[in-house]
Amino acid sequence: MTMRQLRNQMVHEYMEDMALLSSALQSGHDFVPTLLNTAHAMREQLKSRDWL
Repeated sequence: MTMRQLRNQMVHEYMEDMALLSSALQSGHDFVPTLLNTAHAMREQLKSRDWL
């Protein structure tokens, strides 16, 4: 839910405050390992079902 809220904030709000933008970008960067792990797990499931 936190990742979704951050995504919505970054996409739907024009961030004029550079400190706020920097913080949001850093928070997004912190989620990269989670997103990569999720993508890998999804790919493995697709492979196991011969969908890839």
